[in-house]
Amino acid sequence: MDRSWINTPQISDTYEKGVEEFIQFAEHNAVSYKNGVRIRCPCVNCLNGRILSVSEIREHLLCDGFFKSYTIWTWNGELLDLPSVHGGSEEVHFSMDDRLKDMIRDVEAESFANAVFENMSNDVENPLYPASANFTRLSAVLGLMNLKAMNG
Repeated sequence: MDRSWINTPQISDTYEKGVEEFIQFAEHNAVSYKNGVRIRCPCVNCLNGRILSVSEIREHLLCDGFFKSYTIWTWNGELLDLPSVHGGSEEVHFSMDDRLKDMIRDVEAESFANAVFENMSNDVENPLYPASANFTRLSAVLGLMNLKAMNG
């Protein structure tokens, strides 16, 4: 998708058409709330920090302008093209799937100190907090590490 419209004047037809394309893309990947679809606003003032309605975002983008360096719309559902890693004869692809138990099972205990391996095994089964069924200590730590890696 051509994103050159971001750098065109805000009063141009090209810019307005680009804003509508962005809104359609973001709506397609948005979360619906009781009061309608809400998405992160990429205007120069909000910088993806505020979640607003589509009409508010359209107004912000047409009046304030689109954040110029936001060309990969990760906050609005666009997936990153992660490069594949070539390791010998097989190709390995990165995935964002939460497959912690498979990762732990694949790690051989001999490659780590037994205490570290045991701690990781326990962290995969221990919930993050008592009522948590979805999150474990390990998934929380890995999620935070992933967030740190993505944002520096």
